[in-house]
Amino acid sequence: MIDWIIAQQGIFSLALVLLMVCEHFFTNRIGASLTYKLWALIPACLIVNNLPMSLVNIPSNSFARYVVGVKPTLNTVEFETWFTVWAIGVSAITAYVLAHHLKIWASIGKRHAIHTNAYYSSKATTPMLFGFILPKVLIPFSFKSAFSIQQQALVLEHENVHRKHYDHLWNALALVIAIVFWFNPLVWLALKPFRINQELACDHAVLKDKTDNEKLTYAKALVQCAEHGSDALHFTRGLYPTFGEKRTMIKRLNAIKQPMRNNKVLAAGVLSIAAMLTINTALANAPVAETKSEAKINQASPVKRVPPSYPEKAAQQNVEGFVVLSFDITETGATDNVKVVKSVPAGVFDKSAKVALKQWEYKPRIQGGKGVRQTGLLVQLDYQLGASLDTASVEKNASPDVERIIVPPKQSK
Repeated sequence: MIDWIIAQQGIFSLALVLLMVCEHFFTNRIGASLTYKLWALIPACLIVNNLPMSLVNIPSNSFARYVVGVKPTLNTVEFETWFTVWAIGVSAITAYVLAHHLKIWASIGKRHAIHTNAYYSSKATTPMLFGFILPKVLIPFSFKSAFSIQQQALVLEHENVHRKHYDHLWNALALVIAIVFWFNPLVWLALKPFRINQELACDHAVLKDKTDNEKLTYAKALVQCAEHGSDALHFTRGLYPTFGEKRTMIKRLNAIKQPMRNNKVLAAGVLSIAAMLTINTALANAPVAETKSEAKINQASPVKRVPPSYPEKAAQQNVEGFVVLSFDITETGATDNVKVVKSVPAGVFDKSAKVALKQWEYKPRIQGGKGVRQTGLLVQLDYQLGASLDTASVEKNASPDVERIIVPPKQSK
C-alpha cells in the first residue's frame, strides 16, 4: 500500500499545483464552470497512472527453481513504520469526520421546514447541503427570520444547484483522496481553491438569468449568512457545500459585481495542458523497446528469499513434491499476483510455497530510470527430504534463466 501511495505523489502533486494556479490566476478569464470542471483532472491522473498492468507491463519468461528441505522458516514480520503512521493518520481523520457527520445527522428534524424542501438542524449555522449519498438541504432555525422571502428562495436554489451538480459526490471523492494522501500538504492547500471553484460555479448557474436587483439581493444574503456563520468547525466545513462560507465570500462577491470574461484562447490552452498531462502520464507507464544488452542489465535480480517451511505432516509421512508458481515483480521489487500453476501432490505444499514467495524481494527492473513491473515469471519450489547440505547454495543450470537453490534440511538432534 505504501509503495502505491508513494508512486502517486509525483503526478498527483503536479496536478494539484496546476489546478491551484489556475484557480488563483485564471478563474476570472476562463469562467467558473470550466475551472471547476478542471478538478476532474485529479481522479483522471490517478486512474491513468494506475491503468491495468497488462497494458503497460513487460512480460518475462524467466523460470527459477528452488529446492526446499525441512529446515524450519522463521515467520518474522517486519515492522512497517511508515505504514503504521499512515494508517494512524487515516484512522484519526476518518473517525473525526464520521463523528462530526453523525452529530449533524442526529440534529436533523424529521419533517420539512414549512414552505421549503429543507430541514432544520441545530448544528447548521448557515444553509448547507449535507450528506454524500442522499443529501439534504439543512437550514438554521433562524433562517426565516434572518432572510426575506426572496433571499430564502435564492439561497435554497443555490443549495439545490449543488445537488444538481452532484457536488455531494465530488466532495465525497475529494474527502477520500484527502484522507488517503493526508500527509501531503498540497492536499489541504488545494481544498480551499476546490471549494472556491465549486461555489463560484454554483453562483454562476443560479445568477446567469437573474436581474441586477436579484443579484444584489443574492449578494446581501451571502454577506448576511457569512456574518452569522461559525468558523468553529473549520475543517469539517469544507466537507459540505455551505452558502455563507467566509473564506470564499470575497471572491464570490467580486464575481457577482464583475461578471467573468470567457477567454476562449486561454481556455483552450488550459484544456490542452490538462490533456497533455493526462496523456504523458499514460505514456510514462508504457514500455519502450530496449536492446538485448539493456534487457540483461536491467532485468530484475533477487535480493531477499525467505525459505519455505516444509509442512510438518508431509515430512512425517515422507511426502515429497513440487509447486510451480507464477508471479509478478512490482516497480519496487516486491512480489505480487502469486498464483499456483501446478503442484504435486496437489494442495500439499501450496500454502507453504505462496507464503514464502510473497515475502521475496527483488531488485526491480529499471527502464528509462524508472522501475518497471514484470509479469509472468515462474518459479518451481521442489520439496525434497533428501536435500542435505551444510549451507545453502546456488547452482546454475544449463539455462541462464533457471537457477537451483538448495536449502539445507533440519538437522536432527
